[in-house]
Amino acid sequence: MLKKAACVIPAFLLCACLLCGCIVPSPGLQDWASEPLLGNYEIWRLSVHDIQLVKRTDKSSAATVIGAEIYAVAWDEDVIYLQHEEMPSGNESKEPHGELDYYIFVVADEELLGPFTLAEFEQTCTSRGYPVPTEWTNVHDLPRQNEGGG
Repeated sequence: MLKKAACVIPAFLLCACLLCGCIVPSPGLQDWASEPLLGNYEIWRLSVHDIQLVKRTDKSSAATVIGAEIYAVAWDEDVIYLQHEEMPSGNESKEPHGELDYYIFVVADEELLGPFTLAEFEQTCTSRGYPVPTEWTNVHDLPRQNEGGG
């Protein structure tokens, strides 16, 4: 009986460890890339505090346009609008906790404008003839290409 228990316990522990490894995500498993917004531009989540607008250069790499903590996006046929927030360490919420910065990325010119306050953002959109976005998409709600990496 003791011999049987000596075999069962290690087997049980091995199964438990394997199950925990499958259930608890490890770094990289929660990374994702959004479907393209415009052209080759996508949102990549590389960690909870590293959500970037990138320009895809090939199947597995991209050039960063703006990094770190993009909160929400809007876009039209010419421009990608970004809400950006510096989140405190350890904050994994999908909701903003402070003031948002606003950016305008003009795709044709590959020009990034900002950071702006909301008032400055609206004024810049208006003065450049861009519509002021009324609906924003939280980056966590964007359609994704794949789970587990960009």
